[in-house]
Order: sequence, then C-alpha cells, then structure tokens
Amino acid sequence: MRLFRHLPPRARHAFLHDLVGAVLFGTFAGVVIPFAAVVARRLGAPPLWISVLTSASALGFFLTAGWAPTLVASNPVALVVWPAALARGLFLLSPWLAGAEALVALVVGYHLLNGLTVPAYAETVDRVLPPELRGRLVGTVRVGMSVAAAGASLLAGPAIQRYGHGPVFAVASVFGVAGALVFGRIRLPRGSLRRTVTPPAWWTALQDRNFRTLLLATFVFGFGGWMMAPAVPLLLVDELRTTSPQVGVLSAASSLASMVGFFVWGRYVDRRSGVAALRTLLTAAIATPLLFLVSFHPWFALLPFTSDGFFLAGLDLAWMAACMELAPPGRVAAYAAAYTVLMGFRGITAPFLAGALASAVGPRPVFLLASLLIGLAGFLARRHLRAPHPGGPPPLTGPAYPRPA
Repeated sequence: MRLFRHLPPRARHAFLHDLVGAVLFGTFAGVVIPFAAVVARRLGAPPLWISVLTSASALGFFLTAGWAPTLVASNPVALVVWPAALARGLFLLSPWLAGAEALVALVVGYHLLNGLTVPAYAETVDRVLPPELRGRLVGTVRVGMSVAAAGASLLAGPAIQRYGHGPVFAVASVFGVAGALVFGRIRLPRGSLRRTVTPPAWWTALQDRNFRTLLLATFVFGFGGWMMAPAVPLLLVDELRTTSPQVGVLSAASSLASMVGFFVWGRYVDRRSGVAALRTLLTAAIATPLLFLVSFHPWFALLPFTSDGFFLAGLDLAWMAACMELAPPGRVAAYAAAYTVLMGFRGITAPFLAGALASAVGPRPVFLLASLLIGLAGFLARRHLRAPHPGGPPPLTGPAYPRPA
C-alpha cells in the first residue's frame, strides 16, 4: 500500500489493471499449464510428444519475438491483449477435442500466439511504471498471479479427476480471456504511441558486450532448465505414479513459492539491480535439478517444485529488469526480443535432447545433466557478468538506429 500511494495516477491505473489481469490469468494458468503434460502422458502421448508440448512456449518465442518489436512501437498494449485473448480462447475447444494429439495441438497453438506478447509486455511496463519502484510493482503483480494459480491448481486436480480435462480447461479459458481484456484498459502516457524512430532489429542488442555475457549465462542456464521440462512429467507419471490431486498440490506449492520469490526478488532488484539478481539466482538455482534427482516419493517432490517456483520467480523479474537496465532509451523491446529469441532456440532443442535421453535411460540422468549445465551458468555469471553503469550503455548509431534527438 505504501508503494501504491506514491504512484502517479496513470501508473496507479496501469498497476491495478495489470494486477487484476494477472490474477485472472493465474487462474487460467494454474489449471492448464501444470496439468497439460501430465494429462497428455496419461492419454498415451510418447516422450517425443511430451517434448513437443513442453517446448511449445519456446517455439512461440523463437518464431515471433524476432519481428514482434516492429509492432511494439505503435501500441504495445494491443499486442499483449489480442494475441493473449486468442491464445487462451483456444482452450474453449478442449471439450470437443479428445486425445493426446488434440491437446498437444492446443498447447502449441496457445504458445505460438502468446510469444507475441513478451516484448510488448516489457515495453508496456517500461513506459508506465516508475523505474525506482518497478521491481516491487511487477513482483506484486506476479504475487497476485501466483496466489490465483495456487488456488486454481488445488481445485483443478480433483475436478480433472472427476470431470475430465476438457470441461475444466474450457472454464479456465474464460478466466484467461477476461484477464487479457482487463489488461487492455491500460492507458499509455500521452504521445508514447507516436514513435518516429523505426524500432531496431533484435540482433542489434548483441553489440552490447555486457548483454552478450548475460545472454550466454542465461542460455546455458535455460538449456539446463528446458531439459528438465519433459523429464518432470515423465518422472511424475512413470516413476512416482502421482494422482491428479497430488499434481495439483505440487503445482500449488510451486505457485506459493513463486509468491514468496516475487516479494524477495522484487526487493532485490530494486535495491541492487536486475543484473545482480541474475548473478545470485543463476548460482543458487542448482538446488532444483539436484532435488528432482533424489525425489523417490510424490511428496518429496514438493521440495524441487518449491525451489523451482522460487527461482523462476526471480528469473521472471530479473531478466526483464536487466534488459531495461542495459538497453538505451527506446530499445527495451529489442533487448527483450533478443533474450526471448535465444530462449526460444534453447527451448526447441533442449527438450528433444532430454526426451531422447529419458526414453533411453529414464528421466533421472536428465536432471543430473541439467544440474551440471546450471552449475556452469552460475560460474559464468559470477565470473563475467557485471552490473550496468549508472547511465546504461550509449545508444547505438547508424542506419539501423538513428541517434535520438
């Protein structure tokens, strides 16, 4: 509330609508996202399909983030709202589409559309929220999303077991679409819709040496993280024999840990920096794959799910804050797009390597390999990643990005 009172009226309006939209989205996400791969596996999806399903979000980033920044300049809010509404609305079809193939197709379609929204959301936040409070405000929004996701997951487990996934996913879809429409009521500062400078291509961000180091460390980290994505549902279904209510409890634990993480990492970002937060969490997050490696009972899996939620919350805040800290004025969308393009690339390769490895020797060696990669990422971040200079890097010049007036 203290933060809220210090906000200018337009920022307060944007924060409230972002918060309400995030709570509605969290309800949708808490029902659909943690259960999709488990349901598909129970419907008979082989490990290759599970890899496709878990890499779908990365495919969306990879195919759309490269050109999405060219649309951001006109109205980033609209580029969040309409792709998100269409993506979440796809699950209204789930009662009439039976089988693992249809579910995988819905998830892939959702992420292809949702990939458009990431650089647009980063640009919106950069324009409407004051920098000195941005980490805590975005963290508070994510807390609301996490609380809603936790409650929705707890209810969704028994509901899916009783009614099947189709009707439950369709009801969740209504909440997701409503959340996108609420976000559409955000109003940008006057004059920000009229940009005269053509947005730079995403690859121009690679000219920033410190940002390249950040991309390298997070690429190695993310490769390990994406390897775990198909291994987790395979571990839950094939070895731990978890029930749908148990999956709901595990997902809720992850969401509640995210809630704590958003508070902790939001303060860390504001007091230190997004880059400093990345250095810390890339080092500590090795706990997650190691805990998965030694999980031999569904309830012991609460520990890695909790660890995963806590550290992913920090990554969600820190990478966006780091892009805003390192990017020159007007280039946040390009930096965010460069991050998501590489996130998409690792996400469409790592799950398939993990799926092939899990098919041959089981899911546990995947977690061992993931821990080695995440440990290497922590070493790179600690050794080479530096906090930004107070003024940020100088703007790039040249035909691709004229010097601003």
